[in-house]
Amino acid sequence: VDLAPRLERGMPRYPAHPHLVIDPTVTHTRNGYYCQTVSMAEHTGCHVDAPAHTVPHLMHATVDTLAATQLVGPAVLYNFSDRDWQPGEILTADEILAYEKQHGVQVQAGEMPMICFGWHRRYWNSPSFYERNEPGMDEKITELFAERGVRAVGSDTIGCEIPMVKGTSGESPGHRKHWLPNGILIVECLAQLEKLPLRSFVVATPLPIQNGSGSPLRPIAYF
Repeated sequence: VDLAPRLERGMPRYPAHPHLVIDPTVTHTRNGYYCQTVSMAEHTGCHVDAPAHTVPHLMHATVDTLAATQLVGPAVLYNFSDRDWQPGEILTADEILAYEKQHGVQVQAGEMPMICFGWHRRYWNSPSFYERNEPGMDEKITELFAERGVRAVGSDTIGCEIPMVKGTSGESPGHRKHWLPNGILIVECLAQLEKLPLRSFVVATPLPIQNGSGSPLRPIAYF
């Protein structure tokens, strides 16, 4: 399953980030071959956040320093897409633990929990809504996954654990306290998570952007 949305003009972006620009710069008619120019932020479409993104004392931990296999490994799906999530609503650690008990699955050290709110499926084609609204997660979830020693955390929202209502963001304990400061990467804007089983194997490799705070990804899930 391809877990990345298509990169296209007008697609959702974090409100403070530049727009994606795709320009058909070179054409067959004028130049004898075809080539576009692409300009985008490091955090465009499905992407990974490196620690340097939000942690000032980890400016050396940029995306080009990550191992190529950092985002290659087992993943566990936490599928809450059957719930009618509202902007700013919070997923709790108790709900994560109840899900694990119900489904007999638990993310382990070195694995990647993938949180599916159903947000991408419902709102990706409404850019002005998707980029300014999302449910989030409580701090206990960020602590739980950090204690488990996961390698990365992903979601189908634009800010992973950060709740957002009409462009106003809530707390970001994964970005600021428990994930990125501890080398746990964050993957955002995942697509088609609903198609995954409880367990899969994900392959995603960031671009080695010099001093990069993050990188676009095209994750593929195998099962």
